[in-house]
Amino acid sequence: MTLDQELAAAVAIARIGLERLRDVATRTADVAPHAAALQALRKGVLEAVGETIGTIAVSVTEVDGDDEQIERVTELLDEAQAYVEDSTGDRLDRVLEILTPMLLACEDCGQKKPEVRVMPDPFSTAVYPEEPDHYQMPLCPPCATARFEES
Repeated sequence: MTLDQELAAAVAIARIGLERLRDVATRTADVAPHAAALQALRKGVLEAVGETIGTIAVSVTEVDGDDEQIERVTELLDEAQAYVEDSTGDRLDRVLEILTPMLLACEDCGQKKPEVRVMPDPFSTAVYPEEPDHYQMPLCPPCATARFEES
């Protein structure tokens, strides 16, 4: 594979992942998928972009060339890495702070997280599976699992 082909493939893979995040967020009017996609961008994508820029910045110091130019390149890459991780990350953190109060709170632990879902009570559905109507409660996955295991 040529360098251009390898880079094109890497960019295509990254774009597919970003498109998937966009699709997850925008397929509903519910705030939870939007917050979850933004958290994934903040914790996964921005971290990966920052690490990639940082690795390239270190690697470029080994490139043959004008030392002054290389030093300027590494300075700019350091600034780009900081911008991605700090400035963009801080803005996403603020957005998530604004969205968090709009999320459902888990009835057991009280935390507001994007993964909280309203579901039939796992305890009563396990103990009384024949009952048609079970109490609907907002639970995060760990609390739902714990309630099920209590049964």
